[in-house]
Order: sequence, then structure tokens, then C-alpha cells
Amino acid sequence: MAQTNQKSWRDFERSSGYQHIEVLPLNGAVAAEVKGADLTKPLPDEVWREIERAFAENLVIYFRDQQGFSRDDHLAFAQRFGPLQKIPHIFSVDDYPDVQIVERLADDKRMVVGEGFHNDSTFMATPPTTVTMHAIDVPEFGGDTAFANLYLAYETLSPAMQDFCETLIGVNSATALFGSGAGRKNVMMKDMKTEEGDNEVEHPIVGVHPRTGLKHLFFNLVYTRRLKGFSEKESRLILDFLHHHVTSMAFTGRVRWENGTVLIWDNWAAHHSAIADYPGKYRYMERVTTGGLKPAGGR
Repeated sequence: MAQTNQKSWRDFERSSGYQHIEVLPLNGAVAAEVKGADLTKPLPDEVWREIERAFAENLVIYFRDQQGFSRDDHLAFAQRFGPLQKIPHIFSVDDYPDVQIVERLADDKRMVVGEGFHNDSTFMATPPTTVTMHAIDVPEFGGDTAFANLYLAYETLSPAMQDFCETLIGVNSATALFGSGAGRKNVMMKDMKTEEGDNEVEHPIVGVHPRTGLKHLFFNLVYTRRLKGFSEKESRLILDFLHHHVTSMAFTGRVRWENGTVLIWDNWAAHHSAIADYPGKYRYMERVTTGGLKPAGGR
């Protein structure tokens, strides 16, 4: 992935200068709809280059009415953004191990996986870089996904706080999901070993994105359990402050799903949150994840 010479995320044009697609930002912070690309058909390189630019500049892009979008199409699209990388605890589609299932039954009383702003699977040594979702059977309304821009969250901190955050290392694990601190029966997932959930991985709290060269915050309250060298109390104070900052309305936006929507988000420079406002309704989506890179710190 080539780095740009951008100094700030706000320097990106986001919607102008496109010749082959139309890019419509959802708001001033994050996400854009892309029109003029049929993902079920081969696309010229010049179209792909514009799609990749739109993704880099908007962090989340989505395509409506992609009727006939197959699992093979899904895999081919995702691989434009990196090598495939499955999430270990999520079930896969039969005969398509890299296509994983996001499903909620109408009578499901368990917790909704993905509530609360977070990055996916930062308990992994190489956390996913992108997630591509295909909405197949979703409610007429409800079940939006919210996103937050972690470039903006970093850039709006004071210079002193930026410098401080660049010294921090987050200690991540899945202990609350499938480790010793988990309530597994409350979540639909594969049977995982407790020691896998308790395994700890360190990542910098400020990362430098390989696609843009820009700095962004990189932590979440789901998997970042504490800060290296700090007490639990100190860690919680700092992480809670950063979480409150990241979730400011000015950094966020929410996307409404429709059947046939294909969406890709940047799992490093954006937080996401599933909104569980569709009780009694069925929802089925499929996801493909890419990764293979280890986050690099801001210093």
C-alpha cells in the first residue's frame, strides 16, 4: 500500500476529482456511498483505482443494489484490499471458509455481538485491516452500523495529548469474549479455548496507517484491557477518556443497510458499532476479512 503525502485527514477531497464513479460522503466525518460501479462485473483498473482512493479518504464506502453479488464476487472484491484473514471465533459458510456469517434470529435473546464502538479482533497479532459486509436479508429498518473516524479523533487531541498517546502501548486480549472473563453462552460463536482468549497481544495506541501514512488512534474498550506499564485504575482512566473522545458526534456517522448493500470499512482507522434496535426481526449478512499486517506505532 502506497503512502500519501497528506498531513491531515481533513486535507482529503473525499468527493471531487472522480471520473468513473460518483462518491457521495455521508457526512463531514466518515463514510460515503459509491455510485456507478457494478461489483458483479469485471471493472477496469481505472475504476478500481478510484474505488481504492474513495476508501482511503472516507474509511467506509458502500454500494447499493448489488443484486447478484455472489460469494465469489465477495471474495474477489475483498482481496483488492489485502490478503484474506478469517476471524477465529466466527462461523463460516459451507464450502467458503473465508466467507463468515453474521446472523441474528428473530427470537434470539442473547447479546448483540458488536455493540459499542470498537475495532474488530485487536486480540490478534495482525488485527484485520478491512471488513467487507454483504447485506442479504436485513430488516426494513433498524440494525444500522455506526462508524467513528480515528484519524479525526487523533488529530483533534491537543499536541501534548498526541505526544503522550504516542508513548502508550495497549495490551489486548479476548478474555471478555472467550477467555476466563467471558460469558460464552450469551454470544453465538465457535467453541474456543480459554487460553486463546486470555492470550495478550501488544499494539501501539497511536498507529501509522499503511494506506495513507496518517496517524490514528488504535484501541477499543472491548479488547484493549490495559496500558503497558500502567495500573488497572490508571489504564481505565486514560482509555475511558479516549473512548469518550472518539465517540463524539462530530467524528461519527451511521449507515442504514438494505438488501444488496455491499460495504467495506477500515478496521484500523475507524471504529464501528452495531445498533441493536430491531428486536423480533431476522438479520443475515456475510463478511469477508483481510489482514496480515502488524500495526506500526506513531514514533
